[in-house]
Amino acid sequence: MEVHHHPQIEKKNFKEYFLEFIMIFLAVTMGFFAESIQEHFNNKEVEKRNIESLVKCLASDTAQLQHVIKANLKVVSHLDSLVSMRKADLSITENKRTFLTHAVVGFSEDWYFNTNDAALQQLKSSGTLRLIHKQNVVDSIYKYELLNKAIVAQQNDSYWLFHDAFEDFKKAVGLFFYADTSVMKYSFGYDNSGVQFKNIDDISINKDKDIVNILFGDAATMAGPQGAYIQLMQGQLAYGKNLIAFLKKEYRLQN
Repeated sequence: MEVHHHPQIEKKNFKEYFLEFIMIFLAVTMGFFAESIQEHFNNKEVEKRNIESLVKCLASDTAQLQHVIKANLKVVSHLDSLVSMRKADLSITENKRTFLTHAVVGFSEDWYFNTNDAALQQLKSSGTLRLIHKQNVVDSIYKYELLNKAIVAQQNDSYWLFHDAFEDFKKAVGLFFYADTSVMKYSFGYDNSGVQFKNIDDISINKDKDIVNILFGDAATMAGPQGAYIQLMQGQLAYGKNLIAFLKKEYRLQN
C-alpha cells in the first residue's frame, strides 16, 4: 500500500505577511489614484468642450443682438417721426406718403431676439454643468440667462402693443397695397427696409380722424417699451461680449 505524504508548507513570519499586505494596499491605492486622475482629466476635457460650445452660442447671440438692436432703433425712429405728424394735413400727397412710410415700417416690422441657448440647455439636461468647478464662471452664466429672461418679459409687452397697433392700422388704412406691387414695393430686412409707393393715390386713409388719431397714440405708446427693450438688449450685448472674453481667458481658448 502506497503512503502519500503531505507536502511541507513553509510558514511565513509576520514580517512577510505585512510586506505582502503593504504591496497589495499600494497596488489598490495606486490604481484608485490613477483612475481618479484619469477621471479628473476627462472631466476637465469635457468641461472645456462645453465652454467652447457655450462661447459659440454666445457669439451667435451677440451677432443677432447687433442686428435686432439696429432694426428696432429703425422702427422706433419711424414711430417717433409718425408721432410728430399728428397735426399734419394728410390730404397733401407728400404728407400722406411720409405718413404711410412711417406707419408701414413702424406697424409692420417686429424684430425680436431669440437666444441660442442650445449649449446651456445641454449642460443642464446632461448634468455636466456640475463639472464647471469655478463658481465665478457658473455665476456669470446664470446671470446671462437671467438677463435673457428679462429681455423675453419686455419682448412680450412689446409684442402685445405691436399686435394691437397693427389691428388699428388695418382699420385706418386698407392693407391691400402690401400685396399689390403696382401700388407699393416694400423690402423687409434687418438692416434695410425700403418703402416705395408707386401709386400713392390708390391708397386711401380712413376719413374718420378719430380712427387715424389712434395710430398716433399707438406710435407714442409703443416707442417707450420698444426703447426699454432696446436698452435691455444693448446691456445684454455688452455683457455677452465681456462673458465671451472672460470664458476665453479662464479656459485659455483660441480666438
